Amino acid sequence: MEERRCEVCQKPIPPERLEALPETRRCVECAREKGSDVFARRVGIGMDIDTYKDLLGATRS
Repeated sequence: MEERRCEVCQKPIPPERLEALPETRRCVECAREKGSDVFARRVGIGMDIDTYKDLLGATRS
């Protein structure tokens, strides 16, 4: 795996972090201080609201 450096402090990003978050551009310390640079994308659930409510009601009863 290639060595990647933090975009903030320029220290190497540990391989374990890159394995867990391949798209990250910040080391752990800078992500804690400045905020993460990794954003989850929103995924639709593929059902309408009434179906969701029926399913939710069925699991609660």
